Amino acid sequence: MDDYMFGKNPKWKDKCKEKKAHAGFAGVSYEDVWSLHTRLARIISEHLRAFLNAQKGPNGGCPSRLAEGCDVADGYRKWLAIIRKMLYAFEEYQWFTSGSDFDNLPVEKQEKIKEGMQLFIDYYRDLWI
Repeated sequence: MDDYMFGKNPKWKDKCKEKKAHAGFAGVSYEDVWSLHTRLARIISEHLRAFLNAQKGPNGGCPSRLAEGCDVADGYRKWLAIIRKMLYAFEEYQWFTSGSDFDNLPVEKQEKIKEGMQLFIDYYRDLWI
């Protein structure tokens, strides 16, 4: 009782809090969110790799805004280059273990990763077949 009066929780409350804090949510475990930025980078890179392979198949194409004013084949080549830049950014980023890993990269590599991530944002709605 004394522990409770001095701001400490009874042991059963501590166990309950610990279990709840590690339970996760909607099928996502607690451990899956420890380094969410790198986990998402890995997921995105895997899916972009599959998307790139699908784009090279018979159902591939390119966003119409890339083909405007040029040959469709040129638009398609631009689209593949954009996907590769996105893929590079997320493939590289997935290996970082802390925020300082990115900050310690050469500026050129940081810019290349930022460019690919920005392209992901810019073309997010075009990531479909």
